[in-house]
Amino acid sequence: MSRWKTFGAMAFGLVGLIFVAACGSNESAAPVPPTATAAPTSDTSLPGGRSVSDPLARTVAALVETAPIARSGDASEDVAIWIDPIDPSRSTIIGTDSRGIAVYDLGGTQLQYLPDGELHNVDIRTGFPLLGVPVALVTAGNRANNTINIYIVNPLSRLLENVAARPIQPTAVTFGSCMYHSKANGKFFFFVTSSEGNVEQWELFESAGKVDAQKVRDLSVSPGQQLGACVADDELARFYVGEKKSGIWRYGAEPDSAEPRVRGDAIGSTGHLVADVEGLTIAYGPGNAGYLIASSEGNNSYSVYERAGINQFVQRFDIRGGGIDGAEDTDGIDVTTASLGPMFPTGIFVAQDASNDGGNQNFKIVPWGSVAVDG
Repeated sequence: MSRWKTFGAMAFGLVGLIFVAACGSNESAAPVPPTATAAPTSDTSLPGGRSVSDPLARTVAALVETAPIARSGDASEDVAIWIDPIDPSRSTIIGTDSRGIAVYDLGGTQLQYLPDGELHNVDIRTGFPLLGVPVALVTAGNRANNTINIYIVNPLSRLLENVAARPIQPTAVTFGSCMYHSKANGKFFFFVTSSEGNVEQWELFESAGKVDAQKVRDLSVSPGQQLGACVADDELARFYVGEKKSGIWRYGAEPDSAEPRVRGDAIGSTGHLVADVEGLTIAYGPGNAGYLIASSEGNNSYSVYERAGINQFVQRFDIRGGGIDGAEDTDGIDVTTASLGPMFPTGIFVAQDASNDGGNQNFKIVPWGSVAVDG
């Protein structure tokens, strides 16, 4: 689920607060992509004339891990990052666990848990107008009743508040999901992916102080094939969806887009992914710079691609070593390069860990600088 975070001033009318919403796009310069320790190859080049090294996973370490989820087994799912613009060190991690949704601080302590159903992919966008106030909107697909759960972040408590106008039920059986904020018309959208290979796009809008939705588009990606995570590039108006056993597809993100779909990276000998393709997220840079990142669950790594152009493969990395165990069989991921205070001055990369050494599954928090700078 996504990305560099943009700050914009906003007032939270119901509680009389002044705050800034975050988590839409980026502010700082594009990071240097990761490099491996193996000898460089000559098939690709990076900015400044440096060559991409051998595409073996570069290892980075987590600095923090969240408290384990309450349930045992394969239960945790996806993650999103909310930035507190007044004090970025108070930013939070929002994670789903297939029985509900939780909020953690940057030290990994759980602040909130809502047992709101079988929630999977979670995403966040800022600046959604609600009662005349721009708010940080959080959505998650609920497989228990095939609905879209919709929340806002209360900037004082940092907790989630449900604002769904009604049970919003897609036609497709919800599997994955993500959000998109159109720069062309300012509208907000929600994508739903299914296990039957279809995608639905829904427009989100205010209704009597709540958030409602209507379907505006159907996509037939791979009939009969299971789709998973998705992510939208708000600035380039691109929509990416992972086909779990095949690879990544790219579409235009606008509901009336006539752009032909493009095959992204593939699973197997022709690509840099090992099934299943899981989480997808975007790190924005100035102009068209930045990266698309995918969780390659089958080899416990994360593949990095250029955000613009043909999404050329750059590198992959894994999370191991250090004082905290690594991340394996990862589903959801998210990234921000905004400074989150003294502990994370370059931002963070967050990954779900399906094999937490400390017990039940949790989320690992990696300083983005250790991923992005040369090793």
